[in-house]
Amino acid sequence: MKLSQIQTLIAIAESGSIRAAARRLNLTQPALSKGLQSLEEELSVPLVHRTARGVILTAYGRAIVTRGRGISLEFERLRDEVEQMRGAQGGRVLLAVAPSPAVLLLPSVLKRFHAEHPDILVHIRESIFPDTLQWLREGQADIAVGAHPPSRKGAISEFTTEKLYENRLVVTARKGHPKAQATSLADLLDCEWLLHGPSEGPGSLYAPVFRSHGLTPPHASVISDSFISTLSLLEHSDALSLLPEMLIRHYTKLDRLIKLPLTETMPHWDVSMITRTQSPLTPMAQKMVEAFRRTQVLSPG
Repeated sequence: MKLSQIQTLIAIAESGSIRAAARRLNLTQPALSKGLQSLEEELSVPLVHRTARGVILTAYGRAIVTRGRGISLEFERLRDEVEQMRGAQGGRVLLAVAPSPAVLLLPSVLKRFHAEHPDILVHIRESIFPDTLQWLREGQADIAVGAHPPSRKGAISEFTTEKLYENRLVVTARKGHPKAQATSLADLLDCEWLLHGPSEGPGSLYAPVFRSHGLTPPHASVISDSFISTLSLLEHSDALSLLPEMLIRHYTKLDRLIKLPLTETMPHWDVSMITRTQSPLTPMAQKMVEAFRRTQVLSPG
């Protein structure tokens, strides 16, 4: 199996057709089809199903693409690393960043990083735990910056984590919300709730907050993995959500959201920088790590 064959299958998966994949790879359609057929013969399994609308990957094809993306990106990292060791300034760094550090930390980090390394492309993807760890595993991110459950930190030995700042969760609502002056979770049992993030991630803290105070958790009507969607829904409804306090201070300053003045203690997640323990960073990715270490969180006040 050759890298070019893996990249061919990735292009087919992302383009949806042989013709589009050939254009993307600057190959003729017969040449690409021949390469695909050669890989299928080598593995003795079908990799795509051809339909009137294009091609669909088989289970074998999907498995190759899942691992192949990481292999292809690792090859690019190797090329970047050799070039950077020779003194070249090109290459890229892949970041997976959660909403809180994206607002409070990333602008200053990139300003500092690009002042010293202006020719490096930084590719940023919004991430929420546990997706960040999967992207790291698959090689689709060099560095992840975000929160993950305190109970999981000691169990994730394949990753190296470095705390950047602490972030407590608070109950968040739109300005002018009917419960804006509520001081107890018991006052919020009849409210509509929105969970930000999957049940394995930030959403996992929702139910324990209520149960730890002897309350039955209200039913959550929406789960949102998109921070933009979460903001919009909160601003244009009476829904409530648990969100990072430092991030909400930023939106409170913008007169968009408020923190409810509850007396109960809310949980917190440390915002950390996460990398793969067994995979060395390229020189420029290491420079990005250093930029995060040297940068202070933006004050929302």
